Amino acid sequence: MSALVFLLIVVVVSAVGSLILWLQHRSPSTLESGIEAFQREMRALAPPEDQGGEPDAPDRPDGRR
Repeated sequence: MSALVFLLIVVVVSAVGSLILWLQHRSPSTLESGIEAFQREMRALAPPEDQGGEPDAPDRPDGRR
């Protein structure tokens, strides 16, 4: 009987620990979290600040670009 009680205690402790970990690491599902995730992705895809927009074109012989 004591082996069964020990097994039951281990299963309960494991279930409670698993539930706590799941609650801490679940992905948020609010509208604001979706917007923040989209903005994070757009910042990651944006060109670096130091590159500006267009690449530099070679100067023409008359000095214009």
